[in-house]
Amino acid sequence: MIQKIKRLFWLNKFIIFNKNNWLRNYMLNTKKFKKLSEGELYGDTEDLVDNLFTLADSRLKQAATNTPFNNQKTRTEIVDNILNNEKFDEIIETGTLLGNTTEYFANKNIPVTTVEISELYFLISKIRFLDKKNVKLVNSDSSNFLFNLKPSKRKIFFYLDAHSQDFIPLQKEISHCLKFENSIILIDDFKVPENETFGYDTYDSVELSIENYDQLLNHDLYFPSYDAKKDFNTRGYVLIDISGSYNNLLSNEKNLLRYKKTD
Repeated sequence: MIQKIKRLFWLNKFIIFNKNNWLRNYMLNTKKFKKLSEGELYGDTEDLVDNLFTLADSRLKQAATNTPFNNQKTRTEIVDNILNNEKFDEIIETGTLLGNTTEYFANKNIPVTTVEISELYFLISKIRFLDKKNVKLVNSDSSNFLFNLKPSKRKIFFYLDAHSQDFIPLQKEISHCLKFENSIILIDDFKVPENETFGYDTYDSVELSIENYDQLLNHDLYFPSYDAKKDFNTRGYVLIDISGSYNNLLSNEKNLLRYKKTD
C-alpha cells in the first residue's frame, strides 16, 4: 500500500512539474489520453507505456542488446565484404528501430539515410546519432520516402526492413527500388528457398517469398547457403543484384547461393 501511495505521489508530481517531458504532455493531450485510458494504444507506444517501470520486459530492451542485422554475424560478414569491395554512393535503410544496424552502416563512412515511422524510435535514434555527420534520419512512412526518390544511376545499397506494421508496402517499395539499376537491395525476413532453418515473415497469410514477389525473378537473386543455426538469430534474407553488375563479388561469396529459376 505504501508503495502505491508513493507511486501516485510521484505521478502527480511528474504531471504537475515536468512540463517539458514528452510522456507528461502525451498524457495531458485529450485525444491521446482517451486512447490511453480506453486501452486503445498499439505498437511501440503500447509497448513503452506497458513496460514503463520494467523496461527489461520491453521490446526496447531486446532491441538495445542486438548487434547489426539482428545478431547475425555471418550476414554482417557478407555485407562487410560487399561494402568493403564496392564504393557505394549511399546506403538507404528502412526501419531504423534503435539504430544498431544504422551504426554499423555509419562506421563505413558512407552517407546513410535511415527511415523510421515510429516517432519514439526516431527520437531515440536522433539522439544516438547526433555526432554522426554522415547519418540522416527521417521520420516517415518508408514507402512515401522511397517513392519520392528519383531513379538514377547512383550506386545505392538498399536495406529494406520496415515491414512490421499492419500494412505492408513492400511490393511497391521493391518495384521502385528496382529502378536504381546500379544498386543492390537487401530484404530482411525473407523466405530462403529449400532452407527451412531460416525464419521469415508472413502478413495476412502472405509469405515474404519469391512466389509472392515475382518481379524479383527478372534479376539476380542471392540467398544464404549456410545453416541459420550458425548464428544467434535465424531470420532469412535475400540480396538482389539489380543489373547483374555485382555478379563476380556475390558469386564468390561462400555463404551465398545464386538462385536458379525453375520453369
